[in-house]
Amino acid sequence: MNTIKRQVTIEEFADFHQVTTELVKEFADFGLVHIKKVERQYCIDPEEMEKCERAIRIHKDLGVNKEGIEIILDMRDKYAEMQKELLQLRHQIKKHEARMNKLFSEGI
Repeated sequence: MNTIKRQVTIEEFADFHQVTTELVKEFADFGLVHIKKVERQYCIDPEEMEKCERAIRIHKDLGVNKEGIEIILDMRDKYAEMQKELLQLRHQIKKHEARMNKLFSEGI
């Protein structure tokens, strides 16, 4: 399914999340999220919105600074990668177990 993702200005984004545009710009300047200029307005790419929302929640709810947010987001990404790898490894183990069971049931 092809969905259309429109660009959201940092003003719209900040207003929706009840933060200042300066905070979003600070996050971008620090490298936490990427913004781009589209027709004389700074916008957040749709793929970056979830990351920026997460950064805002960490900042607002927990009072974590930009450096801490960077560490938390990086650790979260690494955790997600490890979970994905773990699922792949479990799948491979099940395949090998099935092969071994078949070999043993056939009496090698």
